[in-house]
Amino acid sequence: MEIDEMMKTIKEVESRTGCIIPLHDVVETEDEYVVTIDMPGVKREEIDLKVYENQLGVEAPCSMNIPSRRYGGRYRLLIELPKPIDPSAVKARYVHGVLEVRVSKKAGRGVKIAVE
Repeated sequence: MEIDEMMKTIKEVESRTGCIIPLHDVVETEDEYVVTIDMPGVKREEIDLKVYENQLGVEAPCSMNIPSRRYGGRYRLLIELPKPIDPSAVKARYVHGVLEVRVSKKAGRGVKIAVE
């Protein structure tokens, strides 16, 4: 998908839902995913972060006092991760408008199957 098409799609979604899709990045290491999400103008206590089997969802009010051509008054993002994760082993911090979430990958363990 070309960048122009992608930006057009983002603007359409934002205008339809009233939410801003924040810029984000997902980096995969051997043991975890490191997700960074740009959400300037958000108070730490207003961030709603949810983690599922292979998804990360975040929502927060956007209260920037700067002129913007973007639509909406809320940030909303759902990220599908390529591999299952361990929801109990998630660490998140919010510093200077950037939310960083570290999500551990679920350890795949083999199971012995009895052959009859």
